[in-house]
Amino acid sequence: MGNIAVAKRLDPIAFAGIRKVFEKANQLEAQGKKVIHFEIGRPDFDTPVHIKEAAKQALDKGLVHYAPNGGIPALREALAQRLKADKNLNYNPDTEIIMTAGGQEALYVSFLSILNEGDEVILPDPCFGPFPLAVGLAGGVPVKIGLQPSQNYGYDWEAVKKALSPRTKAIVVNSPHNPTGGVWSEEQLKTVAAFACEHDLWLISDDAYDHLIYEGCRLSPAAFPGMRERTILCGSLSKTYAMTGWRIGYIAAVEPIIGAAIRLQQNIMLSLCTFAQHGAVAGLTSSQDCVRAMAAEFARRRQLVIEMVRQIPGIELDGMPKGAFYVFPRITLPNTTSAQVADYLLDKAGVAVVDGLAFGVSGNGHFRLSYAVSYEDCREGLERIATAMKVLAQKQ
Repeated sequence: MGNIAVAKRLDPIAFAGIRKVFEKANQLEAQGKKVIHFEIGRPDFDTPVHIKEAAKQALDKGLVHYAPNGGIPALREALAQRLKADKNLNYNPDTEIIMTAGGQEALYVSFLSILNEGDEVILPDPCFGPFPLAVGLAGGVPVKIGLQPSQNYGYDWEAVKKALSPRTKAIVVNSPHNPTGGVWSEEQLKTVAAFACEHDLWLISDDAYDHLIYEGCRLSPAAFPGMRERTILCGSLSKTYAMTGWRIGYIAAVEPIIGAAIRLQQNIMLSLCTFAQHGAVAGLTSSQDCVRAMAAEFARRRQLVIEMVRQIPGIELDGMPKGAFYVFPRITLPNTTSAQVADYLLDKAGVAVVDGLAFGVSGNGHFRLSYAVSYEDCREGLERIATAMKVLAQKQ
């Protein structure tokens, strides 16, 4: 059977831990149990009406055929204008922007565009699960560096310097950070920019949560001197406009990177859904009040979650989550693993959270909780967690 076995490059790719929890939670719901879904990083809001209407109008006009490989011109222009308005960054929509099937494809295509076999990429630990997988599939080697909760979940720079080698090709920045909600300061962004320049590295900036910053710096690494030429912005409309199912993301970078990315996309999936792109144009070019309203509601939930988590026995918050919609509590009960706690909360309390180990070795002993659910569900879910953790603590 050796000749018909699957490719060895897929050996490290397991079924995502988040999806495992999601599937199990759905099974419990099918049995009639109410589950609070703290496991999925998916805004509970509907996509704003004007975005859906624009997509419907595109359908009615018959805009249902192949689109340009890099995205329709109107969408690339709209994104360039949004990057200028929001981040004071200038990108040529014709040569320096490609629209992708969500932020995840943007990451994969970026790594495939810059990495040769054996090139190393410095990654945060914990991190979004596909990061190391994308690096590995592109032939690279992920080098994971533990983050410091007391420093906005920033890199341990002594560890980064020790990890640097002649094969280091890129460093990843994810602020706001998944899974911790950490947001880097301006000084931290300056530090990583200077490091990338000094060592001639690409900087991959995962901007999936860039409109969900409640405290801290909103600058892009690309804004610092010498960084536009070496920064690859990987963004998404999924969280910003509650468009997770639309699969609209982007890469903004210098022309050689975009040229490579377009050649890849041309041969992987050809182009994005045409009428979805027209909906995205409406999102980017219309009033951003809907974005601000969603962010304000997430900020309200964040305050509730932080206050309640800090009162629950057996868990602690080591750092302040200042962005995205996640908290990453550490389990303080002795002889209790994060996997055991995650299973216990789902089985006994009907609350779905993700074992921190799903995000890397440094996530072990934590769990990720997403407050992308209603305010009422946040309160009920945390009340359930508090009750369950008290029982668990009494068993110690």
